[in-house]
Formats: sequence, C-alpha cells, structure tokens
Amino acid sequence: MVMTAVSTLFLVILIGNVHAAELMAGPMVGHTTTTSADIWVETDQPATVRVDYWTLAGKGPRLVRGHADGQTAADYPQTGTVTLTGLRPNTRVHYDIALDGRKVRPLIPQTFMTMPGASRDNDPEGASSFTIAFGSCLNPTRQPMQPIFMEVLQHRPAAFLFIGDINYMPGRSLHYTSDRETVRYAMAGYHREVRHVPEVRALMASTPSYGIWDDHDFGSNDADRTFALHEETFEIYRRYWPNAGAGTVTTKGIFHAFKIADVEFFMLDDRYHRDPNQADDRRTMFGDGQMQWLKDGLKSSTATFKVIANGNSMVVDFHRRHEVWDNFGSERDDFLKWLFDEGISGVFFIVGDWHVGTLNKLYRPGDDYPLFELLSSNAAVRKEPIKTRPQEGWRDNPQASAPYYQGYNFGMLRFSGKKGERKVALQIIDEHGHVRIEQVLSESDLRKAN
Repeated sequence: MVMTAVSTLFLVILIGNVHAAELMAGPMVGHTTTTSADIWVETDQPATVRVDYWTLAGKGPRLVRGHADGQTAADYPQTGTVTLTGLRPNTRVHYDIALDGRKVRPLIPQTFMTMPGASRDNDPEGASSFTIAFGSCLNPTRQPMQPIFMEVLQHRPAAFLFIGDINYMPGRSLHYTSDRETVRYAMAGYHREVRHVPEVRALMASTPSYGIWDDHDFGSNDADRTFALHEETFEIYRRYWPNAGAGTVTTKGIFHAFKIADVEFFMLDDRYHRDPNQADDRRTMFGDGQMQWLKDGLKSSTATFKVIANGNSMVVDFHRRHEVWDNFGSERDDFLKWLFDEGISGVFFIVGDWHVGTLNKLYRPGDDYPLFELLSSNAAVRKEPIKTRPQEGWRDNPQASAPYYQGYNFGMLRFSGKKGERKVALQIIDEHGHVRIEQVLSESDLRKAN
C-alpha cells in the first residue's frame, strides 16, 4: 500500500512536470514609460504569467515590491504581455517570471530602467541626458553569436530600436506557397530564433526594446502590399512586438510613436501599404493614412527633437534605383514641402537596410534646415566586412555626408544639454566600441534661422 501511494505520488509529479508550461522566448522588456513597463514572454502552451518586481523607494533605503499578472495566448504562438504600473521615473527595476505558479530562471539579467522625466531631479530648468541605440540587419541563421549587442549593453541605452531586417525569413516568393497555417508556424519560428541569440536575449531582457520591420521580417525579398500573406505576417509580428501601438483605428500597420523626455520617436511601416518596386506608377511607400498620422503627430508634438525611424533610406536620391523613398512618386517631396511649410523643427531620420553604417544629408535651396539621416546596418548579418559593391547605388550617393563603415555597427543617439540648448550626437559605433562616424547637432541646427 505504501509503495502504491508513493508510486501514485511520483506519477502525479511526473505528469505535472510533463504538462507544466515552459518558457519558449523572452522575457523581453517592451514599451516603457516613466511609470510603467511591458514584460513580454512566449510559452509552449497557454499559461498564466506572474511578474514579481522590486525597486528602491526614491533615494531612501526602503525596497518596494509588487507584482502583475497576465497570460499567454490560447492559440499559437502563445505570447503574452504583462504590464507593470506604479513605477518611478529613471529608476532601476528588478523582476522575476513565474509560469502557472512555477518560477522560471532564464539565466539572463532581469533588470531595466524606467524612462527619465523631461527634467532632471530638483532642477526644473534642467533637461534629462540619455542615450538611445538602434540597429538593423541581424541574421541569426548566419550569425548565431552576435557580440555587437554586448557592446550595446556597455553603453546602457534607455532603449534599443530594432528598425528592420531583425530576422531573415525566406527570400523567395515560392517559399510562401505552402498552406497558410504552415507558413504562419514558420514565421513565428523566425521571430523566436532571433530571441534565442544569447546577446540579443540579454539585451531584450534588460533594455526597453521597440521594433519595426523591413522586407526580410515582413515576407519575401523586397515584399510589398501585394504579398499574399501580409495579414498573417502582420498578426504574427504584433504577437512578438509589444510596441507602443500599431496603426490607427482606420489604417492598419505596425507604425507607432512614443516619447522619452523631450524627444519623440515616430516608427514607420514601410511595407504594409507599399507599392511594388516594379510598378511604373508606384506612388507610395507608406500609404495616405500613415502619412496623415505622421503629419498629425509631428504637428502636435512639443518635443525638442522628432526622430523618424524607417527600414529604408528617406533622404537619398537614387532616382529609380533601389527601394529608397525618393523612388515613390512625389510622396517624399510633398511631405518635405509640408514639413517646412508648417515650420516643423527638430526632425532627423534613423534608417537601416544597406549593410553598412553611414550618415546622409539632404539640403536644398529653400529648405529651413538640413535633413540628416543616420544609417546603421550590418548589426550581425555578415561575418566579415563586405566589399564595396560594384552595382549602382552603393557608390555615388549624392547625399553622402560620411564614408561607409562596412563592419558590424550600431547607431547611437546621445541627447544632452540644458533646455533651450539641447544637443544630440549622432554616432555609428563598431563592435569594439570605437566611434566610426559622428555628427553633433544642436536644436538650433534643426529649425529655420531667424
């Protein structure tokens, strides 16, 4: 009888362990403000998720503890987000994850900083200094170890922006001719794969992370609005990226905006509404609804700097070559005319895609100020620095303001200075921490001269 009871107990424990939810990916810190943060996870089956967290209470020695609950989706992929609230600005938060009441130990740093306020503590005339890092083009299949992200962590940015080609799905259209459920299953796998890269995993668990796509994480190479599985890829992407938003009530897309201190970030979607590259009458990269959203956001913004992020270049003139914005009718020029007609100040761009790091600059007679574009790519897509490509578009860039850096790199934006005299340093940094390109801009550089 004793043996039977012991055996039964062992069997119950064994069955319980077999069916306990496991962590498939994450945790990842998503959209974060001065008082809240989203924690994202993926499990192998639907699960309840509990996040226990603690932080210091102001400048005193007292620890404050809290928890928040959520659950992962009932259908595949089983992703979910738990929102922590009641936090303090510019404060370190430590957290633990429990699935179905069982604590999990991912063996990565589980700590992050909330966002700084607009002003420094006890100095209403001061302004917060902080850094933002960004990058594009990381291929976990080709590069399973990605040390560039360990260098990013050394700089402790307030957030990291993944601005396209974060995972590389199959490049040919024929790869998407299987049944939709099979392709959907594979799409989730590609998103999960990049989160298994050790250095990326450590970054995402300890740094608020935001994402937008380009062609390789949207679908096949150079994919556009005609991609047959655009609804499936849209739904899967939203499962894996707990951004500040996704589109509007009337316009679908992954575009969204968020603010840190006196800087606002506008993250664009250059695929969902994009006309085909081969179309003779291609007119739009972003679609009318997204362009109106961007204009409305810029016009109402009170931010000193307004950073527009996109997967493709927005200022380079290649005239019918490649995927840059200049090649989509008059959409870009109409927008730039509107920008200066409305007197919008403080705008610059961050972009990716080219597998190099560089700085572009567009300035035309009549413009209020030059438009700078910091381009960071090849975060981890090629093991060796690429050679100068002979095809058109890689050379003779009319907007080039710096040489191309061809090794692993990421972009860094360093915001500093007191109110009225704010500055931002635009930098391209290599995997060893060396600054390869730098351009310092003051807020007065990005507005119409008096």
